[in-house]
Amino acid sequence: MSKEKSKGWVIVGVHILAWALLGFVLMFYQPLSWGIKLPFVFWAKQLISIALLVGIFYFNMLYMVPSFLLKNNASAFALWIILSVVVMLVISKFVDQQLHVHEQMDALMTQAGPSRRPRGVIDGILLMILLLVLGVSTSLSVLQRWQKDAQIRESVEKQNIATELALLKAQINPHFFFNTLNNIYALTFTDVPVSRDAILKLSRMMRYLLYETQQDTSLLSQEISFIKDYMELMKLRLQSNTTVVFTESKPDREYSVAPMLLLPFIENAFKHGISAMHQASIRVDLDIADGFLTMVVKNHIFRDKDVLNVESGGIGLVNTQRRLDLLYPGKHELLIDDNINDNTYQVLLKINLV
Repeated sequence: MSKEKSKGWVIVGVHILAWALLGFVLMFYQPLSWGIKLPFVFWAKQLISIALLVGIFYFNMLYMVPSFLLKNNASAFALWIILSVVVMLVISKFVDQQLHVHEQMDALMTQAGPSRRPRGVIDGILLMILLLVLGVSTSLSVLQRWQKDAQIRESVEKQNIATELALLKAQINPHFFFNTLNNIYALTFTDVPVSRDAILKLSRMMRYLLYETQQDTSLLSQEISFIKDYMELMKLRLQSNTTVVFTESKPDREYSVAPMLLLPFIENAFKHGISAMHQASIRVDLDIADGFLTMVVKNHIFRDKDVLNVESGGIGLVNTQRRLDLLYPGKHELLIDDNINDNTYQVLLKINLV
């Protein structure tokens, strides 16, 4: 038996149990407590009333509420409520007359001895039960629609987030690979061992991008290896006046992280933190402990025209902040310090990975 079919049978069972309890409490418990033998026609009327209430309940919940109330046709729905009350009371009165319920009950009460209470034109108890049934069925129908709409909104939102993340992740700058290939080509004439090592690093990066970033998360160790290969390849293009330092702590265990989430901050450091004429430094510190990833990226920033424009484009910090908001809502902290006086730029990123 499938999960959906099993769930459906459970719901049917709950409805049957609820109606059994409701019918017993509202229609049978009080007459049974009188301690007298009631005629068959009385119980027949109670069963007919229960059947009518069940029919009104589901007709109201499955058809009237979705067709009128939830489509902002309140006047037609109010007319239905009034009409259902009138019809229910008329049918109850008709059943009384056809089965002679009141005559037999009056005769029974006279024999039993209790004083006879005046009987009104409207059955007040039945009216209150009917209003209760209509209220519950309306509430259930509205609640089901809200739940269904919420599920649809959640599904659409998840789909939009997945699409947006795919687009953001797809914006990895291809210029890096083209320029790196050119540098490796030049190295093949001057330093063959270094060029081989660079090709190996580049192939690892390509493999990671093609296969490991297709899922929602990747191993943090793989993400760090990708960053280290990226920085090593970037060093091939730097002059001697630029210092690059990378430090990392040994994690207490393996963690998962959204792929390509850390690179944009390092890419930004290489984009704006190197110069062809001035001394520059780029420092990246990674600390992983107790389920938290802390990354600090600090670099000089050059705003004059001698900046070596290593890359143009990239994922961009704005898009990366958007990814953080989507993937780690309430579980990350991002602080950016752009110090104009010291010409330094520092990013502090802290992510709760558990």
